Amino acid sequence: MRHFVGVDIGGTNYTVALADERGDIVEQLRRRTSVARGAQGVVDGVTVALAKLLRTAKRRRRVVERIGLGFGGPVDFARQQILRSHHVEGWADYPLCETLAARFQVPCVMDNDGNVGALGEWRFGAGHGHRDLLYVNLGTGIGGGLILDGQLVRGARNLAGEIGHLTVNPNGPVCTCGRRGCLESLAAGPYLARRATEVRGAPTTSESLFIAAQAGEQWARAIVAEAANALAFAIGATLCLCNPSVVILGGGIAEAGDTLLRPVRRALQQYALDFNRRGVKLVRAQLGYDAGVRGAVALAMA
Repeated sequence: MRHFVGVDIGGTNYTVALADERGDIVEQLRRRTSVARGAQGVVDGVTVALAKLLRTAKRRRRVVERIGLGFGGPVDFARQQILRSHHVEGWADYPLCETLAARFQVPCVMDNDGNVGALGEWRFGAGHGHRDLLYVNLGTGIGGGLILDGQLVRGARNLAGEIGHLTVNPNGPVCTCGRRGCLESLAAGPYLARRATEVRGAPTTSESLFIAAQAGEQWARAIVAEAANALAFAIGATLCLCNPSVVILGGGIAEAGDTLLRPVRRALQQYALDFNRRGVKLVRAQLGYDAGVRGAVALAMA
């Protein structure tokens, strides 16, 4: 039976998975991203994890045909090179796929994590059966992917779907990209943690923020409502432009479920055309945190 490997590299974690020809995961490893050592530290960790999976595959006589890789930052798909990372140093122009293919003698294909997550949910998750969808990956950063008329939309420089850098508030905080008021600067995990810490006066994680909001604590609900409003603004603009039938929220922040989705749905009533809003579903990623790695598998299988 043919097998494929998926690799998902984010700002907080990286995941490596071995999948069969149906796309079902048969073995998976997840590790923390070592920010302190920069890009090379991540490459070293991914290489060790890949070596372990490929040894397992060889021992079980499984032939790995291709490695699919989703990266948390802009990727030049045509050249198969990383353009940069807004969260980890040393990734600019890094030929990651070329490096891994040479090391393991297995072909490799790479795309940004937003596109890869969209592929995963479209093929295996909440987007299955839809021809038009928007996928939003909410984590250390915010990425996105668009599938329109049954095709992944990459754009002229593979930058289509980058909803995280859509300007929501021109006077807002400085984003990791250097501009002000991007969606990422108002709703990503690090911002939510900083905002919660400011309000409480004590170190608070984004996970703790959503737990407090779910428990009904008003300070937490107010911060979540601010982030949901920014997210709804960006989604509303995208609905007008692209008219998807489903919007899928994935990544670590989306694990908050209805604690996030309910205020986003309420705020969307203000920012989306009435007939457009009524015709679209806003749902949580069915694959959860695994949307990225399952999408990397789908990329390898394409």
